[in-house]
Amino acid sequence: MCGTKFDIAKIEGDFYNIESPEINVDSIINIIIDNISSVDVKINIMDRSFPPAVEQKINHNLLKSKRRIVLHYKSYSSHIETAYYIADKSIVNGKQNAMFLLNEMYCLSLEKYEIDAFKPDINQIRQHADDIIGDVINQLKKFVYKSANVTNFKEQIEIGVSVVVAHAFVECFILENPNATN
Repeated sequence: MCGTKFDIAKIEGDFYNIESPEINVDSIINIIIDNISSVDVKINIMDRSFPPAVEQKINHNLLKSKRRIVLHYKSYSSHIETAYYIADKSIVNGKQNAMFLLNEMYCLSLEKYEIDAFKPDINQIRQHADDIIGDVINQLKKFVYKSANVTNFKEQIEIGVSVVVAHAFVECFILENPNATN
């Protein structure tokens, strides 16, 4: 095992060794992931086709390695809207808040690649599309694990995060809409 060791001899001033407050707060995304992961889904890993509108968005953004998350989404697509509906029933604007959060994560990722989130350059997005999706996935995983209502099984979180990010991609909250007019 490799690590960094710190020897602290003396601490002066205020020192609080407490958990971060966001760890004690529930997350809408975790409710959605829990609902998605509790449905009985038949996954056909051999079906690698996309609906035409999704294929157009994949091609428009030049998504390559991360397009596989859309395959995960396809198996759960009929259930994700139900999961958002359930969240909306118990939380005012549940879906809207979750989608806003995902779009904010997308904008933070754009900034990481020095792309203007207000007026994104599609050529820069195409250059970094897979990395941007990967970055949003990583941000969402960190967010989910820091929430109080984290799902019990890691596999559920991994699949749920992929499905939620892919849904946000399909709904044009992440990456760019080929039909948008600038």
